[in-house]
Order: sequence, then structure tokens, then C-alpha cells
Amino acid sequence: MNKLTQISRRQLFALATLMLLVPSLRLFITAATDYAGRAVWLTALLAALPMLIYMHFISDLMDCRREGENIQELMLRCLGQKLGRAALALTAAWLVLYAGFILRSGADRLITTVYPNSSPGVFTLGLGLVCLAAALGNPRSIVRSAMLISPVLIGSLLLILLFSLDSIEASNLLPVTVDDALPVALGSLAAVDVLSFGVYAVCFLEGLCPLEPGRARQGSLWLLAMVLLLSLLCLAVVGMFGAELCSRLSRPFFIMVRNLVFFRTVERVEALVVMLWLFPDFLLVSVFLYAAQYSLRLCLGQDARFRGERFRDMSRGRWLIWPTALAAIICSLLIGPDALSLDFWSAKLIPAINLIFAFIFIPSIYIVGKVRKTL
Repeated sequence: MNKLTQISRRQLFALATLMLLVPSLRLFITAATDYAGRAVWLTALLAALPMLIYMHFISDLMDCRREGENIQELMLRCLGQKLGRAALALTAAWLVLYAGFILRSGADRLITTVYPNSSPGVFTLGLGLVCLAAALGNPRSIVRSAMLISPVLIGSLLLILLFSLDSIEASNLLPVTVDDALPVALGSLAAVDVLSFGVYAVCFLEGLCPLEPGRARQGSLWLLAMVLLLSLLCLAVVGMFGAELCSRLSRPFFIMVRNLVFFRTVERVEALVVMLWLFPDFLLVSVFLYAAQYSLRLCLGQDARFRGERFRDMSRGRWLIWPTALAAIICSLLIGPDALSLDFWSAKLIPAINLIFAFIFIPSIYIVGKVRKTL
């Protein structure tokens, strides 16, 4: 692989961090609080052990790749041509569906917080076209963008959590008793859902990384940092509003930002924060559009591996990005025409499909590869 096309593993996990923020701020607090109540801040900590095991599993799978290969090539190698292409088609469908859902949920966040009474179609189409432009370019540029913007977003998040300390009430978080064990265990499924997404999502671009040891160790350190981040997020939001109210709110983090006062003078900055959080949506959708067309190219028998200066070569199947982006935009327009159906997609359907993909679909491919001795 040309060095100009390579990225470091540090850059890859910076991208994973920003992609993880999308479901974390949208879903995690409300879903986990619904089960765990005031002990919700323990759910991410409880999820740490199974997720470390899952990280080592994914690292073992990705250590089997060859130079320039992503997880898509491993699917083909494990399953063979026929089953492998079917798996790639299912993967592409999931990526397109998720990209469409993120476009729709991002538009809904803008409408409810900044632009009330607006049409979601305008925002989904606009962001979809911007993501298409990014996916048409060099995928390394997407990863580099994540590396540049991640300090700003993480710094902003930590600053928000710092200013929320004065509003935290201990009675909203304590006491935690033995009776909370089962609710916390059930709530930890939401943390597993969010963390597993970040763990496997970057595997679609891992072929840009050089082959080198230490993935499991670096991934485990990153995962522990994300567990800490989710725990702090729960402490801040639930500590301010209480568990009962948080379980009813669809976007408790952004409502918390609306209630914060910075330096005793600056308030109502939620519009700025919401606009800033469009960057993770943009990166996630761009990556998934690129990964979906990459999967389809392999499914159709094209050698889709990145080839340096040839990344713009449409004659080798790169034209598939256009129908892929169109399908994602159409999905975004059809998903959740009203608030009730969008809540069903957000709280039930998408998390369920994600868990199936992470803990059934990918492990099944790994097991077949080991049985066939193709890994």
C-alpha cells in the first residue's frame, strides 16, 4: 500500500471516538436510565468486562487480515465467494440503513433544538450530499478530519461536564443498593450496544492501517477511556435531572446544555453545541457510505482495495457510491415520519439490529473461518 494512503491506529481510534459519540448522546442515557434508575452511572462500568472480551475478539479477527484488507475481505475469505458475497450484501444494507437513520435523527435533533417547524427532508438531503462529497474522495481524509476535530469535540464535552458539577445532586445518584444489581445489569445492555458499535465500525476502514502488533492493547485502552466517558456523562445528566425525568427525555444531554450557565454570564449555547455535534454525524455517515460501496464492489467481484492515486477511478466500481448515497437519503426520508415511529427506530429497532450484527453476524463469520481454516 502507498504510504500516502495509510493512517495510524491512533487516527483510527480517534475516528472511533467520534463515531461512538453519535449513539452515546442520542440513545445511551435514556435507554440505560429506563432500566437502572439512579444507578445508571454503573452501567458502563459493568459493561467494561464483556466489552474488553469483545475487543480482544475483534482484534484477533482483524489481526488475520493481510496488507490493505478491511473486514470485508475477511468476510470473503472466511465464507468463500457465494456466502461471502451474500454477507457483503447484508453488510452494505445495514450500513446504508444506519447512515439513513443517522441523517434522519440528526435532522430531528436540529428541528427540535434549533429550527422548530422545519422540514427534516431539507436537512437530510443537505447533510447527505455533503457526506457523499466526502465519501467520493480519499477515505484517509475522513480519518484525518476526525483526528483534527476530536480534540475540539472531546474538549467541549469535558468542559460541559465540568460546568455541570454545580448542578449535580447526590440524591439523584445515591444510594445504590444490592437491589439495583439486576436493573444495572439490564441497563448495561445499552452500554454494550453503544460500545460494540464503536468497536466494529472502524474495521471497515482498517485496511488503511499498516500491519503491526498491539491492536488489542491499544483498543482496550481506548475502550476503557470510552467507558469512563460514558460514566461521566451519566453522572452529569442524571445527577442534574434525576433518573425518572431522564428516562422520559429523548435528548437529555442537549437539554442539560440548555440549562447550563458558563462563567455566570454565557447561557443558551445549545444551538452552538448542536451544530458542533453535526461533525460526528457527518463522519459516521461518510464512513458508512464509503464502506457500503466498498462492500458492494467486492460483492460484484471488483478489487476494491485502495490503490493510491487511483482512488477516483470510477471504472472499477466506484460509481456505486452514487446509488448507495441515494439509497441512504431515501431511507432517511422514509424512516420515522412522526416522533413515535422515530422513537421506535431509535430505541428498539436500530439497537437490536446493531447487537445482532455485532454479536451474532460477525462472530459467525469468524467461527466459519476458523472451521474452514481460512483465517
